[in-house]
Amino acid sequence: MGVPVRLGAFELVEPLGQGGMGTVYRAVHGKERVPVAVKVMSAEYAREPKALAAFRREVRAVAALSHPNIVSVLDHEVIPPDVTVAEGFTLVPGSPYLVMELAEATLGSRPPPYEWQAVRDVLLALLDALAHAHSHGIIHRDIKPANVLWVRNPDGRGLRPKLSDFGLAHAMAGESEFARAAGTPAYMAPEQFRAQTRDFGPWTDLYSFGVLAYSLVAGRKPFEDKEDAVLAERHLKDPPPPLVPRFAVPDGFERFLCRLLE
Repeated sequence: MGVPVRLGAFELVEPLGQGGMGTVYRAVHGKERVPVAVKVMSAEYAREPKALAAFRREVRAVAALSHPNIVSVLDHEVIPPDVTVAEGFTLVPGSPYLVMELAEATLGSRPPPYEWQAVRDVLLALLDALAHAHSHGIIHRDIKPANVLWVRNPDGRGLRPKLSDFGLAHAMAGESEFARAAGTPAYMAPEQFRAQTRDFGPWTDLYSFGVLAYSLVAGRKPFEDKEDAVLAERHLKDPPPPLVPRFAVPDGFERFLCRLLE
């Protein structure tokens, strides 16, 4: 494939996908040959102070956490001026990047689990990850299937869910300079729609977690609409519709969801 594209100790292999703020590449450690993911911020966003602040928050947030169900950040730097650019790679000197564990899929890219035990395992793993983040004063603010990664266990046997993408995260003490109503509308808590940043707390993530849990069990989100304004109204004013599970769930599970979605 020609001369490898190198970023520090890592060699980029191929693009994996493009998100709102940049591109994720499959890569390997040059010496140890350990597969990793490299998230490179686009040149456009690298010039935006708020985007750079979100990127730095992600690095700081994940660096402060160590949990088996939270994706690990292994390194972070900026693209050097002498980087080699090959076809299929978009690398602009000065753009920041971070190196993370490589995921095989996301919770949203695979068919959802279709039995209670599998859903229960995912939900407990995410609750444990959130408890760890919240105990360190960090609110995620964007809990959704695309931000739950399936990462292979160190022994190579099986996959485990890991919470990722802390780019919107901020400390509970507040970063008012950059705080804003951001997230994914289908999963956002009411205070996010209202941009009531002073009201953000662990409950903000638990609301989004409730939407995710409802979706995994029902096969649909509790509130759906193509228009964000209508969706916001439903999150703000409507109780969740009665749960129609795709499989048997324990007694009390719907009450648990309603408590999360209050």
